[in-house]
Amino acid sequence: MLFLMAATVGLLLFLGVDATNEALEQANLLGGHFHGTGLVAIVIVGTILLLDAIGRRPTTTGSKGADARMAFAWLIAIGIGLHNLGEGLAIGAAYAVGAASLGTFLVIGFIIQNVTEGLGIIMPIAKDRPSLKTLALLSLVGGAPAILGAWIGDFITAPALSVLFLSVGAGAVFQVAYSIGKKLVWTGDSSRSMALTSFAGVTAGMLALYVTGVLVK
Repeated sequence: MLFLMAATVGLLLFLGVDATNEALEQANLLGGHFHGTGLVAIVIVGTILLLDAIGRRPTTTGSKGADARMAFAWLIAIGIGLHNLGEGLAIGAAYAVGAASLGTFLVIGFIIQNVTEGLGIIMPIAKDRPSLKTLALLSLVGGAPAILGAWIGDFITAPALSVLFLSVGAGAVFQVAYSIGKKLVWTGDSSRSMALTSFAGVTAGMLALYVTGVLVK
């Protein structure tokens, strides 16, 4: 379980770096007077702090065990959903400019990538045997924003909007990765075997998305 949770952190970190890179690329299209890099930084940091503040709301003492794992699953789904909103924006923008083949390629590529991302959502609650309704709702939260992003991208092709959504997605997955790592991976056990397991899990998670991206391209 430690390896799987560490792998989830690796998946989220890779998504965050990827979204940040895409946001910076879009920021360069805004022109120097917008100072796009600073805008990306503000949105990412603001998203991280906002989600952290929301996560610190008062909770009941019974929020442990299965309840805590379910809460993490929802956090992961929300973070990935915000990330997928940016991906959907890219798909819609491609169709908006008439690049149908590119849009189709992006759809196929994101489907393959999101299969791996879905594993990150289910890992915290895999041993709790959640209901089909819960799984459906988690899938909807994680995946449906891609559809919304595609609609927005098709109607509004603005680099500023792309920067906003991609930066929010990056900040969200970074914050969720930090929360999971702090509470479920690096919990104070300093034994060598546990540290190596965490390293292997994070590396495996990042490599999974890297290899997927290479194969898709």
